[in-house]
Amino acid sequence: MDSAIKEELTQWLDTWDSGRPVPTIEMGGLGPGYEQAIQITTVELLRHMLSANYDSSEWMSTDSDSWKKDKDALNTFGHSSSLINTLGLSGAQWGAALNLSTMLFMHGVAGVMNDTRVKDRRIRVSKGFPSVG
Repeated sequence: MDSAIKEELTQWLDTWDSGRPVPTIEMGGLGPGYEQAIQITTVELLRHMLSANYDSSEWMSTDSDSWKKDKDALNTFGHSSSLINTLGLSGAQWGAALNLSTMLFMHGVAGVMNDTRVKDRRIRVSKGFPSVG
């Protein structure tokens, strides 16, 4: 993994952990609660990918089984995570979180946020879900 991307992602997670908002991409479009579950799962998947030191260099190669093996490991992690399991995700939410976390892992926050294909879906989220008094 590129050291600059790793540093950027580590800072992004630190910002999330502190309760401050982080830039991200809206993945659900079905309201704040649905979206928050996706973003929490994205954070936990990304945290796991960094700690497990996945090698994403061959994920896009058609000649490699690397993505299938790692995707299976990520699914296993997701099923064993008590935090992710408490969210009661749909399959669509899981898929959205898996997609976003792998894109962040491969391209970094700046790489994802600067992708013109998602320019209309840029949002900021924090782990402190908004509530009314």
